[in-house]
Amino acid sequence: MAEVKFRYNTKTLRYERVSISVLTIALNTFGYITFGALFFVGLVVLQNLIIETPLEKSLRAENNALSGYKVTLASMLQESNERMTVLDEQDRALYEQLFETKKIAPPHSKVDKEEILAAESDLFANWELATREQSSKLIEKAKLYNYTFSETAHINKSDLKLLQNLPTLPPVKDFEVDKLVSGFGRRINPFHKGLYHHDGIDISMPVGTEVVSPAAGTVIAANQSSLVAGFGNYIEIDHGNGIITKYAHLGDLKTRYGQKVSKGHTIALVGSSGGSIAPHLHYEVIKKGKNVNPVHYIIGGLSSTDYQWLVDNSKKENQSLD
Repeated sequence: MAEVKFRYNTKTLRYERVSISVLTIALNTFGYITFGALFFVGLVVLQNLIIETPLEKSLRAENNALSGYKVTLASMLQESNERMTVLDEQDRALYEQLFETKKIAPPHSKVDKEEILAAESDLFANWELATREQSSKLIEKAKLYNYTFSETAHINKSDLKLLQNLPTLPPVKDFEVDKLVSGFGRRINPFHKGLYHHDGIDISMPVGTEVVSPAAGTVIAANQSSLVAGFGNYIEIDHGNGIITKYAHLGDLKTRYGQKVSKGHTIALVGSSGGSIAPHLHYEVIKKGKNVNPVHYIIGGLSSTDYQWLVDNSKKENQSLD
């Protein structure tokens, strides 16, 4: 049986029974619940501060290791980005020096250091592994390139003049790869429509377009002919080391026999002389007395994509213009 409580009333000078109100019950209940909740939270916090489970211990050690390694990785990423920038610049300079054209760089995204360092542990670990694998591949690739250039592609001073005199420039001004209309090899003759061996390539250009020397050399032939047959007006240039270039069906000649010409020097204008059915330049490369495919030499001023297009287009067995 619940204990009955009384309270002395000074006005009536009597002891009166104390009644329990709903508000009192609600306040007491709220106080007990609040105290219990705070007590539970305190126990949990105290347990986390004092007691450490094996999983928490392992995760804490991993976080400490990752925090320390992030500084090292940040330094490695910075160094890697700097090396990639230097290598890209050296590769671009070497490409432009060898092929005399601008290199079209593929899209290259540098590693975002801040994004990696702020990543979750699993993603961070994946990035770390990918960075290691990429670095290993780059090191192996660099070793291979170093060996190739130092051993296989090494150039002696005695070879420098030979390389400088290779006919690498396109033989006409403002050359575009789609101007090559007939390549080297078996083609259809425009007159009798039979197959024959085309000893050069035909580059379709307007009359008056400048024909240039693709390398330094000496003019060993500068002939003009009024016959509507054969090569018409043509020029031959000796570049040394058994390499001669020939330019046929020309218009006006701008050089003379015995003249020394430099790379890119204007030697004639495009015409349609001799056995030609349309204005164009018939261009040949002769190596040690044998005609070879001129496309294999035309690399100056062309990107790798343009050169591949030029090679593919030159293989079509179509009709020549002479």
